[in-house]
Amino acid sequence: MIPESKFIRKEIVLRNMWLADEVRLTRKSMVRWVALSLGLISEKESRDLIVDLLDVLFEFFAKGEEPTTQEILDKLKVKTNEEPNPKAVYYHLQKLMDQGLLQREKGKYFISRENKRLSVAVKELYLKEVNEALGEITKALEMLEK
Repeated sequence: MIPESKFIRKEIVLRNMWLADEVRLTRKSMVRWVALSLGLISEKESRDLIVDLLDVLFEFFAKGEEPTTQEILDKLKVKTNEEPNPKAVYYHLQKLMDQGLLQREKGKYFISRENKRLSVAVKELYLKEVNEALGEITKALEMLEK
């Protein structure tokens, strides 16, 4: 038996979801919809921290800012009117980095340093991963066709 798990470089979940009118009613529902679509949360996710964190990150990135962990914590506190748990926030930041959506350099978080709009940076990131995976799948299928 081949130990398949050692061949997995990264797992990507993309959900093809309908952007319904009721989703567009609030910013929070839009952020949750994006998180679900990108596979960052499950459809049964009930905790708000990851959605609030993504909302804060999207706000920073939409302005072209690269926040520090402390700036993220400060903005979360203002947004939620409660003191965020730094360990939980750091855990979610680390998971976003592990998934490749977020990068950190010199204490600052970013998606892309190429001055791209948030929507463009996320799209290019996912297209790169999908194209790489499809390239390997194509090679394997071509070998099977012979």
